[in-house]
Amino acid sequence: MNPVTEGRIDPPRVIYITGIDGSGKSTVSEHLAARLREAGYEVDILWLRFNHVISKPLLGLCRVLGLTRYEVRDGIRVGYHDFYRSKIVSWLFIFSQYLDALRVRYLKLGPRLAGDGKVIILDRYVYDILIDVMTDTRINDLHRGRVGRAFKRLLPQGVVTILVNRDLERVLEVRPEGRVDDNFLRRYEFYKELAEDPSVNTIHNDSSLDSLLDAAEYVAGIRQ
Repeated sequence: MNPVTEGRIDPPRVIYITGIDGSGKSTVSEHLAARLREAGYEVDILWLRFNHVISKPLLGLCRVLGLTRYEVRDGIRVGYHDFYRSKIVSWLFIFSQYLDALRVRYLKLGPRLAGDGKVIILDRYVYDILIDVMTDTRINDLHRGRVGRAFKRLLPQGVVTILVNRDLERVLEVRPEGRVDDNFLRRYEFYKELAEDPSVNTIHNDSSLDSLLDAAEYVAGIRQ
């Protein structure tokens, strides 16, 4: 029995897919979009992680100050933001990233929410930005305080958040650059901690693809 063709689905207006690079987020996003379109829904997929407009001048300054650097290991080029070396730069970066996320919320996402009822799938957004910021500033508890709450309030009301979790070695098989990135393990641990948030629905990508997609459909209200 196909729950889509039976017309028994009740998807949320906004579905947010988060997870470390290599976890399977894009696979989940594209599958959910395809299933919803089969059911007659119009769907937009928005990628909202890197929208550096307000923060761009600061990022340029950090390059001049040597707080942004690149290393080549085993033929792989890895970039680092060493903003933790300056408390002032760290907080300027946090503030400017929040303003960029706020700008995207109301200028890019807002008009779609006020539109004609499309289902919106967010591929990376608030939690991914927070984890990037914590990685670059090394303020490891940022998500627990006022700043973290301010970022989380940018999520639309009624959003269903899906965290795609995956075993570290499986992630590194598809993202081998993580083996030479000094920040990769730190970022991976932040995503593991995110799974403890009661507002986040965690699905696991450690068995078959069908199992992953079935779990995603269930959380998104496509499979009952």
